[in-house]
Amino acid sequence: MNKTLMLLISLTIFVGISCGSSGNTSGNSNNNRIPGWVENPGSEFSEAQYLMAVGSGSTLNEARGDAFSQLSQIFQMDIDANQQITSEVIDRSTNNNFYSESTSQLLNNIKIGTNQELMNTSILTSEVDKFGTYHALAGMDRAETSRIYSQEISNNQIKINEFENNAANESNILQKLVLLTKARAVASANEVLTRQLNVIQGGAGTGGDATATLTRIQEKFRAIQQKANVSIQSDNATSTVKSALAGAFQKEGFSVTENAENAILGVTVNYQTQEADLNRDDAEFVKWELVIEIEDKQSNRSFRTFMVEGRDGAPSYSDALKRADFTARNKIEKDFAQFLNNELLQIN
Repeated sequence: MNKTLMLLISLTIFVGISCGSSGNTSGNSNNNRIPGWVENPGSEFSEAQYLMAVGSGSTLNEARGDAFSQLSQIFQMDIDANQQITSEVIDRSTNNNFYSESTSQLLNNIKIGTNQELMNTSILTSEVDKFGTYHALAGMDRAETSRIYSQEISNNQIKINEFENNAANESNILQKLVLLTKARAVASANEVLTRQLNVIQGGAGTGGDATATLTRIQEKFRAIQQKANVSIQSDNATSTVKSALAGAFQKEGFSVTENAENAILGVTVNYQTQEADLNRDDAEFVKWELVIEIEDKQSNRSFRTFMVEGRDGAPSYSDALKRADFTARNKIEKDFAQFLNNELLQIN
C-alpha cells in the first residue's frame, strides 16, 4: 500500500514538472500565455534601435517567415504603391543590370516573400504559447541599415547625374532617349530607397528630394518622347502584327508616325504566311515567318534583325491564319519587346 502511494506521488510530481517546462523557446513563457512582446514589441526591445514586426505560425519556421513577411509589409504599406513606373521599370531595369547588387537587394525589401530574410534583420526572440502557436519577433537594425541605404542612394545619385548630363549634351534623339530611360530607372529606384529609408528612420514613407529628381527626369523624358517618332513600313503585315509592334515601341517611349520623314527609327516588317501540308484531314496548317529590321535614321545605325517563325493549325485555313496572327502577336509582345529593350539599352 505504501509503495503504491509513493508511486502515485512520484508520477504526479513528474507530470507536473513536465507540463511546467514545455512550450517555451525563449525561456520566458509568461505562464504559457501569449508573450507580452507579441502585442507590444517595445516592451522588450528598443523601438529606437529596431524596426520590428511579429509573426506567428504552427511551427517556428512558419512564425519566423511570417515575421519577415510582416516586416516587409511595413514598407509596402508606407510606400506609395501607385507610383508610376516603379514596379515595371524597376523589374526590367534590374534584369538589365542597371543597379548594383546592393540596390537590387534593398529594392526586394518591398516585395520580400515568406521565409526570406531582409537585410540586417534577425529574429530577436521566439516563443510558443499554451495553445501550441509559435510567435517570432523580427527586428531590423535601424542605424546600420540606414547607413547602407544612405550610401546606396548617394551612389545612385552619381549615376543619375551622369546619365542626365550626358543626355543634355547629346544631339542624337535616340541616344538622348536611352540615357533618360536609364536615368529614370535609377531615379525610380532611388525614390523607393529614400521612402524605405524614411520608414526605417521612423518617419513617413516620403521621397523628398528623390521624388523631385524623378519628377524632373520624367518631364525631360516626356519632352524627348514627342520627338522620338517611329515609322513602321510593311507590304504584308496584318493589322494585328502592326498593332502589336506599335505597342512595343510605345512601351519604350516612342511615338508611331505614318510620316517616315519625321521618324528617327525606320522599321521594316516582313510577315510571310503559307499553307503547310501535314496530311491531316481534320485540320489545316499555316507556316509563318516574321522578320523585323530597325534602323536609326539619324546615325544610319542598324540594329540586329529580329526573326521568329512558327506553325499553327485549326479546323479551317482561315482560322489557322488567325491563330498564326495571334501567335505572332504574342511573340512581339514578349520576345520582341525584350529584344527591343536590350538593343536600346546597349546603345552607348
